[in-house]
Amino acid sequence: MTQYSFPWNDVNGDRLYDAEDFMRFFAAFLKTGVVMSFKDGLRVQSAQNGMNIQVGAGSAVIDGGSYLNDEAIAIQVNVASSIQDRVDSVVLRMDKNARATQLFYKPGDTTVARNDTVYELQLATISVKTNATQITDVDITDMRSDPTVCGWSTPFDNINVDGIVDQYKGIFEQADVEFQDWFNNLKNQLDDNQATNLQNQIDNLGSEKANNDKVVHNTGDETIAGKKTFTDDAKFSNLEVTGKITQPYISTSFAIGYGLSVTAKRVGNLVTITFRGSNTTQLGSGASPTEKIPLGYRPVEAESVDCLVQGRHLDTYYYFNPDGSISYPGETVLVNSYFRGVRSYFTNDPWPVAA
Repeated sequence: MTQYSFPWNDVNGDRLYDAEDFMRFFAAFLKTGVVMSFKDGLRVQSAQNGMNIQVGAGSAVIDGGSYLNDEAIAIQVNVASSIQDRVDSVVLRMDKNARATQLFYKPGDTTVARNDTVYELQLATISVKTNATQITDVDITDMRSDPTVCGWSTPFDNINVDGIVDQYKGIFEQADVEFQDWFNNLKNQLDDNQATNLQNQIDNLGSEKANNDKVVHNTGDETIAGKKTFTDDAKFSNLEVTGKITQPYISTSFAIGYGLSVTAKRVGNLVTITFRGSNTTQLGSGASPTEKIPLGYRPVEAESVDCLVQGRHLDTYYYFNPDGSISYPGETVLVNSYFRGVRSYFTNDPWPVAA
């Protein structure tokens, strides 16, 4: 089939459509993956009840086929082994033979099946430790953002702009031709006297200098007046300042995951962060929030940010990393625990743009 259009009114059975037609239509502009903006986005979490987990409400698209779940679905994890650890997984599976798309729990299996009849999106993996009696959020690894096994459903993925690029290349190539023609014509119009005069002016450019009192010299004592702006690094020896030194100041707030946020203040290259508030979900060791530290406030090297929880100093801290990522390797903290903390560190980031 080289050309296809859809849909048209049926006349005597010449326009009969089936599911493949609709899936082809939606696949043209909806990428396969989980719809992150609908309800809980099919997030897999601990049910906080023994060996039980749950998949939140959400939606997904697989090869143009739609899946929707409007409430959490409970899944019981198989009994833990007494001799070795195990890794299970939860997938959303489209089965064309069964004509259904459903959630599946795969004990001891983290592979993703994809063939002509079956297509799976891996939502999460579950680490089942030896003799485990409960699954916590720390044991669950969210795989939804990994495009190799799942990914997010977004419209208009990989827009092709080759035609626009070719058009602009043609415009610039034509402009170059026109400039060369103009320049060659100009050379032909210069007579000997004009050419000699032009050459003399070019030769004088290297010898002409500004007035002596209008330049800064390499050596000697001088008084410099007026505002001067240095765009590159500057080095000074024995700097003496008679007025005040004003350092640039800027501040912002950003989320650090699980309902918590910080206020960051930057003075020069020093960033000071303070935070206080309560977490909206349970925090477990090894958690990796999706939030990022804004450009302009990232540390030179990884910094641990200690905090007080419910007035006590637990082994509770965040890691702020130079690439902007945030991690939480601290103790497990229950929902609605009150956090507060403060930390200063240096940054080499460019000056941030004010929000």
